[in-house]
Amino acid sequence: MQRDNSSFDVVVIGAGAGGVCAAARLAKLGYRALVVESLDRIGGRASTREVDGFLCNTGALIVELDGAVAKTYEDLGIQLDLHVPKRGSTVLRINGRDINVTEGIGGWLRNFAPKALGSITRLVPALRPKKDQSLFDWVGKFTRSEAIYGLLDNVIGAMFAANSKIFGADVFLHYFTKDTAFKKFGLPPGGTIEVWKPLIEVVKARGGDVWLNSSAKQLMFSEDGLVNGVVVEHEGRTTRISCGLVVSNIGPLQTALLADEECFPRGYVESVRRATNPAAIITVHFASQKPLAQFTGLALFAKTRRMVYAANFSAPELKRAPPGWNFYCGASVPHPPCGSFDVEEEKKLLIEDIREHFPGFDDAKVVAIDVTADDWPAQRAVTGYDLPWNTPIANLWNVGDGVKPWASGGTAACAEVARLVVEDIRIRYPLNLKDILI
Repeated sequence: MQRDNSSFDVVVIGAGAGGVCAAARLAKLGYRALVVESLDRIGGRASTREVDGFLCNTGALIVELDGAVAKTYEDLGIQLDLHVPKRGSTVLRINGRDINVTEGIGGWLRNFAPKALGSITRLVPALRPKKDQSLFDWVGKFTRSEAIYGLLDNVIGAMFAANSKIFGADVFLHYFTKDTAFKKFGLPPGGTIEVWKPLIEVVKARGGDVWLNSSAKQLMFSEDGLVNGVVVEHEGRTTRISCGLVVSNIGPLQTALLADEECFPRGYVESVRRATNPAAIITVHFASQKPLAQFTGLALFAKTRRMVYAANFSAPELKRAPPGWNFYCGASVPHPPCGSFDVEEEKKLLIEDIREHFPGFDDAKVVAIDVTADDWPAQRAVTGYDLPWNTPIANLWNVGDGVKPWASGGTAACAEVARLVVEDIRIRYPLNLKDILI
């Protein structure tokens, strides 16, 4: 029997990491899900696109081997395919020397130092950061070393698209001292988009669908104030999709703007607007027929003008470049991380860093330069500034990097909030009750 494509159990708006994880989990539970994505590919800022034969990530580069994404795969009964470089996935470059921080002495220090710091602050309450104290101000109690601040800014920039002046000291301590803070990482062969494709297959196998190049235009409401449909522009036509549940991965503000303000409690939309302050990242993708780096995965930097991390995608197992080419990227967080900045000046500073750390860059091919900011999608909330994932509308939820669990970040945080939302749906709107809502 042919399925009705104008009615689904749940509509997921946006096929970013959070949206795809939520849709797959819902499908596993028996909910028929429609994923609506405005781009021509899934993954959002954790996706991949082809440029001149090179597969360029649109944001997220690595995935934790035992984090929330891997847990999503485990719960769905499928296998996560990641390439782990033989010489370790991450190095820290200090004064031109690369220190492996995934194994050996570097790995030991990486695990020991944060736990020691956490123990000290628990034993000496006076050393604990105050509520809302920035990392910059808190570290100032111990040191004013420019080298320390430079390292902190680059680590925070690489992981959270922020810097020590806007990043909370309490968030920093929690993230770097909890048991799940330091994962082992892998790089997805074929680019980050490949991580999400098996999840979409789960959705389709259970009667759901994904509509690419399709935009959600409006949320529809029933007389009791619940969402009962989404107006979607798909294949040149405007279609109303009936549903009992909506999960949005386009950010809390853009979600709220899909409805008239009167559909929400007074002041809600304005409060979301005030709280929305996305962070930006600039990425240069470049290639060379000669090797330009010795590290085999991700590199962090102790001191730079702007570059916070670089990655080497040259391994044949990654399938990221045409034969004979070595493929890299370098990324920076602009100053300031949130708000307006001089795009051309920030690009220039990043390229100067790349030139310094990758001898031979001047002879390399610049494949693409991405400015991830504003509407395409900036990191919608710096960790510690996230909004709640539930909304005043009982059957409308947000997922993604605007509503991450406190003190978490990256694709793992998006996968985890998707798990939390789906669990809430399972309890509050089990299938028999959900059928009544449509």
